[in-house]
Amino acid sequence: MKRIFLSVVCLFISVGVFAQKVLPEFKDGTRVYASAFVQGQEVPVSFTIKSIKTPITFAWSVEGYGDGEFVISEKGLANGTSIYTSQPGLGTTKLSDTETYGVISKAAYKSMVDTKALTYNGIKFKTKTPDPNPMKIDGKEMDATRITSEDGKVELWILNNPDFPFILQTAGMPIDVVVTEIK
Repeated sequence: MKRIFLSVVCLFISVGVFAQKVLPEFKDGTRVYASAFVQGQEVPVSFTIKSIKTPITFAWSVEGYGDGEFVISEKGLANGTSIYTSQPGLGTTKLSDTETYGVISKAAYKSMVDTKALTYNGIKFKTKTPDPNPMKIDGKEMDATRITSEDGKVELWILNNPDFPFILQTAGMPIDVVVTEIK
């Protein structure tokens, strides 16, 4: 009887360990590899967080196109209401105080957590729980929330990190991005 009980306890502990969701740490120098989908074509892109403190600086590189960086202001990270969705030019793209790139604002994240809804780019989103297709990177389930537009045409997977609500995947945006690796 003790062996059966011990076996059941070990099973629950191992299931709990393997069922944990991953919350990657972001810091200066973190590299993110992704696939961008532009006009129906898949393009590999890499990002490096040059500065995690505001202004946040995301460097990007696309082989055969070039390099650049996005600069997100403190106001943008705190209260931004839109994601920069244009194809970037080479060099530095300094975003306005209402724009973010690669993250949603902290205020939008708080709304997502508190009300299960948020508005970004003028689009109303609601959380989709439970998520039938959770976001995975390297076979590991990410601690992320999937949000879907009211019309069901746009989806975002947001990392559950109130200080840095990173966007892991988009669907239905002018340029969609799917993160494949975080180092």
